[in-house]
Formats: sequence, structure tokens, C-alpha cells
Amino acid sequence: MKLATGIIGALSLVSVTLSAQTYPLSENFWSSSDFQNRVMGSYGVHSELEPKLSDEEGQFFKTLMTVLEANLEQGATLLEDRISTESSAAMDFMLGTIRMQLGEMPKAIVSYETAVRKFPNFMRAYKNLGIAYIQSNELEKGVEAIVKGMELGGADGLSYGLLGYSYLNQGNYSSALNAYSLAIAFQPNSKDWKLGKIRSLIELEAFEDAAGLVSELIADDSGNHELYLHQANIALAKENLNVALANLEIARRLGKGDENSLFLLADIYSNRGMYALAIDAYEEALGATEKKGKRFDSLSRAISSFIENGAYEKALRLNEITAKGLGSSIEEEQRLALLNLKAEVELGLNNSDAAALTLEEIIEVDPMNGRAILLLAKHSWKKQEFEEAAFLYQRAENIDTVASQAYLQYGQMLVEQKEYAEAAKKLRRSLDLNYQSNVADYLRVVEEAAQRG
Repeated sequence: MKLATGIIGALSLVSVTLSAQTYPLSENFWSSSDFQNRVMGSYGVHSELEPKLSDEEGQFFKTLMTVLEANLEQGATLLEDRISTESSAAMDFMLGTIRMQLGEMPKAIVSYETAVRKFPNFMRAYKNLGIAYIQSNELEKGVEAIVKGMELGGADGLSYGLLGYSYLNQGNYSSALNAYSLAIAFQPNSKDWKLGKIRSLIELEAFEDAAGLVSELIADDSGNHELYLHQANIALAKENLNVALANLEIARRLGKGDENSLFLLADIYSNRGMYALAIDAYEEALGATEKKGKRFDSLSRAISSFIENGAYEKALRLNEITAKGLGSSIEEEQRLALLNLKAEVELGLNNSDAAALTLEEIIEVDPMNGRAILLLAKHSWKKQEFEEAAFLYQRAENIDTVASQAYLQYGQMLVEQKEYAEAAKKLRRSLDLNYQSNVADYLRVVEEAAQRG
């Protein structure tokens, strides 16, 4: 994906336009009156280029229409009994269209395929076959059938729009843009085609054109939350967080904020130091999350960010919200991670005794929890309980994930005790495991102190 997903750390774009997904048509598209009128409004023969009904079939068709008005399924059964290898392709077309109306796409596809085999230039059958394929998410076959129908003279807004939809979902964004532009020329009031064009423009990074079209749609439909999410995506791609935040908040206030947009909104608030607003958004986002555990990393990162910026009370509140939101679904590893973060908050609030109790709880459950051991060691160090701190640092040195940090902190404690030679050994070991230029500089200073005796 080409859009800027790395803006301010963990920020990511809203799923309405991004990530591996289906770009949907509006939820009522397939059942809309316009769609019914264009595709399913009649079953008869309308062109000299289409197959004819025999006189007998014509009489049957009149009876069939009466039955269809009362019961589509009964009409389908009646029609199916009359179809044979010798019957007109128009009969198969009728059956396919009834099956489409009943939502029976596999059966509709079979009937339309039979119709075009019987009558290879059956334009409307190709068009409806393409629609049935697309509704079944067989996009390549759908494109092939619709293009064939257009070659036979069936080019219209619906055909171009569905081509755009198919190309967009296949990742062919330039072709999608061209198709949607033509669809709009035929059907200038179609929201679906305009939304599809917006998505195509965003994927092609034509952000100004996309923004103009979004603004045009918002002017006509200011209550459509999806438009504000599009506008937020465009703003993020242009690294304009003010505009992104405003649009995400509008979508939220319309009552349409979803998990992704709410987490993004919360992340932006967090990165701006607007912690109270961030907490509200995180809590709402967690409530909108079905599999809450998958969001744990986002929440723990946010808590860590609060701590790093000294917002300890807010970090504690978000920690509590996360634990409560995860509820019984919380994994033991996640519970321990939250306890670690709680201990960091308690240390930040100078409540070191409470922090020590929390850390001891963690270590009792998970004796190899390096992060907790380091925090407890630092607590002992700051209380000048050097022997206890040394014991804990030595324990942490044997845990791969924190060994480098353990050697570093142990060395720093030894420097404070003016044991420079021993401190230098610890710092060198830290550098062996994880080279950092600032630590290397620090080591040189310590070595000089050791030489001076």
C-alpha cells in the first residue's frame, strides 16, 4: 500500500479505503430500484439481435408473467420444466433473471451461460452473467462477461460502474479510475461510482482530485460518515493530522466511528498529548472491538507513551480500562504486561513500595519476566539496597530479552558506587549484546575514571 502508514509511530490509515479487503458497493445497491429497473425489470425480447420466442413459447410467456407476479419460485419451477436443449435462449435468460432476483447466483450463472451458448451474441445475457459473477465475487469472469456484453452494444453506466468495481478490487486502479469516470458520465448521480472513483484516486495518490470529489459529495450528503473517513485518509496521506483528526471526530459524532477509525483517532490524540480525549476514544474503540485481544499491542503502546511523557495518572486510567475491556478474554501474558506497566506508573508516581509489590506479584507468577526483574532491581538500587539490586541484575543477565539492558543498568549502578573497573566490564558486555553509540561514549568515560584509580 502506497499511503503513508508510518505517520507518528503506530498511526495507520482507516480501513474504509485501505488494506487487503473488498471495496464494497453501498449496502442497498443490489436491491435498489434503479438496479432492478436496469437489470431485472423485464424478461422479454427487446432487440432484433436477441433470440426470439416461438409462438408456443410466447403464449407460455404470458402465462408465466402472471405466475411470476404472485410467486417467483413457482414461476422458476414452471419455466424450468419448459426449458430444453431446443428451447429459445430467451427462456434460459428469463430463468437466470428470476434466479438472480431470488438471490440464487450459482443457478443464475448456469442459466445465463446456457443462454449465451445457445445464442452467442445475446448481449443482455452476457451483461447479466457478468453481474451474477461479480455478485459471487468471481471478478475476472464478471469482467470478461460484461466486456463481451459491451462489445455487443450494451455499454451503459451500470456496466462501466461494475467494471470499475471489479478492477478496483483486483488492484487495477488506473483501469478502475477510467471505468468509474465513464460510469459517472452515464450516471452522474451515482454515489457508488463516485465513491469508487475516490478510492481509485487515493490508491493512485491523486489526493487533490480525490479531495475535491469528496468535498463535492459531502456538500450533497453531509451526514455520510464514510465520506469523512475518506477525507481523513487523504489528510493522513498528506500528513495533515489536524484535518484527519477533525474528520475522524465528525465520523465519531455521527455515531459511525468503527474500531479502526476510533483507534486511529485515539492514537492521534495520544501523540498530541491530549490524553483525556485519547482515553475516551480508546475506551469507545475497545467497546467496538470484537476480538479485543488483537488490540492489546495498540493499547499497551499507548500506555507506554503516556508513561514516557509523564502522564502517569492517565496511564493508570488507560491501564484499568484495558484490563476491564479485555475482561475474561485477557491472556496471562497480557495480564502480566499490564502489571508491568502499572508498576512503571507507580514508580513514576514515586509510589515505589506499591510498585515493588506489583513487580513481586509478576515475578512470582513468571520468574523469567525480565522486564519486571529489571524494574524491581532499579527500585532496589534507588533505595540503595545494592546487594538486592545486584542479585536481581545478575538474574536478569541470564534472560536474553533484557540481558543487554541488565548489564547496562548494573554498570550504571556500579558507577554510582565508584566501582569503575567492574562497571566497565558490565558496560562492555552490554555493548557486545547491543551496540549503542551513546553507551560506547559512556564506557570511554568510565574507563578513563577506572585508569585514574
